[in-house]
Formats: sequence, structure tokens, C-alpha cells
Amino acid sequence: MARVQSLFCNLQIGVPAFQFNVKCLPMKLRTFKFFTFTSIVVVCLIVVFVANGFCFIPTYEAIARIPNSDSQLVLQLEPMHPYLAEYRRALVLRTKGEPDQHIEMLPDSGAYSRTQLYKLPDGRYVVRGYFDAVTIDVSKRSLTTEQDGQSIGTYLGAFDHIGNGGWRFIGANQSAELSLIAGGN
Repeated sequence: MARVQSLFCNLQIGVPAFQFNVKCLPMKLRTFKFFTFTSIVVVCLIVVFVANGFCFIPTYEAIARIPNSDSQLVLQLEPMHPYLAEYRRALVLRTKGEPDQHIEMLPDSGAYSRTQLYKLPDGRYVVRGYFDAVTIDVSKRSLTTEQDGQSIGTYLGAFDHIGNGGWRFIGANQSAELSLIAGGN
């Protein structure tokens, strides 16, 4: 066995004037080098993918146009986690030629992102989620967190996920009103 190993480990290469011995590396050293190199490459790829996910975080926006005005309500979802469906939610009131009004809503920790839009009898609007509600006064360009969460109004539609992974506002004619009770739908 040692004779066979020495045949493969001590090869002489070249013409007689330029001969040199090629010593083969022991198998353990070659294996160590392979796994070390492979481990470094895998760690570098993981770092690149994680950094890419945190540097270029997508923000999903769904837009509802306010009737008889040049304003829009935008509900934004920003991922909180690289691969879990957990989102920060923000409501934005956009009016042409004016700075955006912005308010943070409670985050969606999974399966609670649906948010419904209502018009109140006094002309204001309410965006209601599972755990919070925001009152919108378009004429005053104000967004305020609703304390009681019980304002009654006309259902206009919902901000919700659609089948292909998208996020959009769906009008009342396409999406029926749901009772937003956590664990109850």
C-alpha cells in the first residue's frame, strides 16, 4: 500500500535537464482547503444576499383616490423581516402640490394587513385595520389616530393583497366588507 502511494506522490516530470519532483498533498490537507474555500464562498454569498435585502427594501403601495378632490390615500407596506410576511404599515395623504401627510399604523405581524376605507357622514374618512383606525380630514389635510375605533360610515373598499402577491386598493364593488376581528375571519 505504501509503495502504491509513493508511486502517485513522487512523480518525476520533465526532461532530464529540467526534472523536478511533484509531491502530492496529503488528502486531509486537500479536503481542509476545499471545505475552507467553500465555507468562505457560502458565507460571502449569504452576506451579499442579506445586505441586498436590507439595502433595497421594497415598499408596497396601494392607492385609493378620494372622490371630488385631488388627494389620494396611500397605504404603504414595508417588510420588517427578510423572508417572513411581517410589515410596517403607514398611511399617507397625498395632495397635488402639497407635502405628504404621514402616520404610522400598527405593524402587521402576519395575516392582518387588510385595511378597510369608510366615508363618514361629516365628509371625513376612516381607514380601519384589525387593531387600529385612522381618521382622515382631507380639507384640513390631517391624519389622526382614532381613539374609539367605532365610527360608522359607508364602506368604500379595502387595501388588501391580491392573488399574484400584489397589494392594491379594491373597491367595494369587488371586495365585500369584512368584520376585522383578529382570529375571527
